[in-house]
Amino acid sequence: MSSTYGENLHLTIFGQSHSPAIGVTVEGIPAGEKVDLDELQRFLNRRAPGKNVWSTPRKEADAPEILSGLVNGYTCGAPLTAIIRNTNTRSGDYENLMDIPRPGHADY
Repeated sequence: MSSTYGENLHLTIFGQSHSPAIGVTVEGIPAGEKVDLDELQRFLNRRAPGKNVWSTPRKEADAPEILSGLVNGYTCGAPLTAIIRNTNTRSGDYENLMDIPRPGHADY
């Protein structure tokens, strides 16, 4: 899956379930913008799996790795790219669902 959105800011998301990582690239952020990585992590923690009885029991750190666009906590004008590594993938657990459409999945 890869999708790009926006006019002034271009947001591209990429990755897939059970791939090594998912990620995002944001283009158009001017240099000098402060990025609070602690606040970003708090935001990501809100949507982490295993937080309620309806979500998957998998545990993932959801720790973003900034690959480009950030220097010493500030944007540098280059595209800002981050990934989150999938660390708890066991595709075999889903083999019995291979031909069953599932809500929230692209095959639904």
